[in-house]
Amino acid sequence: MGKRDGANAMENVVNASMVADALAAARDLARRPGFWAPLASVSLLIGLIGPFGTFDDLPLLPRLGYWLIVCPATFWVGFLPATLGFAAAERVGTGELLALILSALASSVPVTLLLAGMHHLVFSQPFWREVLTLFPYIAIVSVAVIGVFDQLVAGLAAPPSSPATAPSWLERLPDHLGRDLIVLQAQDHYVMAETPRGQALIRARLRDAEAALGAYGLRVHRSWWVARDAISAYTYRGGTPVITLRTGREVPVGRAYRKRVRAALAAP
Repeated sequence: MGKRDGANAMENVVNASMVADALAAARDLARRPGFWAPLASVSLLIGLIGPFGTFDDLPLLPRLGYWLIVCPATFWVGFLPATLGFAAAERVGTGELLALILSALASSVPVTLLLAGMHHLVFSQPFWREVLTLFPYIAIVSVAVIGVFDQLVAGLAAPPSSPATAPSWLERLPDHLGRDLIVLQAQDHYVMAETPRGQALIRARLRDAEAALGAYGLRVHRSWWVARDAISAYTYRGGTPVITLRTGREVPVGRAYRKRVRAALAAP
């Protein structure tokens, strides 16, 4: 009984961590200026096209306003289950294609319910008939949208071009740690800095440290930055990519960072 309770507790911790990571990813995405312009453009384009009968049922300006509300709403409603679905699929070791399909199906359920509810309220369409009609289309579109979205997020930040000389940010490390920075891990308003001599908490945001350190290292995850010279391999564990450091530590590579991490590691 004790082992079962311990396993359940560990599973709860894992699930809580996955939800926290998904929420943090949503916050990070919402703060990126390069994200909102494409979303608004797609919303306007869909408004001009007028799918699901909205072209005939609504004049141009109300139709544009309707889709400017519906598109962002459905995106954010689907974002959390899609992110959780992808993380869960990777955790059990599925390939990227199957993880993509499962995450799309996970996001399609709440998106379908929301859109069917909007159709019921605005156009007086029968709710459950709309659910059954919309779900296959939304599931197919979700696979395409999530695939394109991954490429968009990966392209919002360019990979470092080459290693740089020691940046001034390293002066923030305590003297007893030296300056051979290996890895940074975000912890609330601090980062845990690690060198071969040990670890220390430094009050700083990971994104600010990443910007100051420049090409000296690269961000590989929402919570992790690694020095380029500390990387020994890019491998997979249970279907999930990880960076193996020269210390033997393995650091997860976030889904949104994979493309540019691979590009950075392939660069001379």
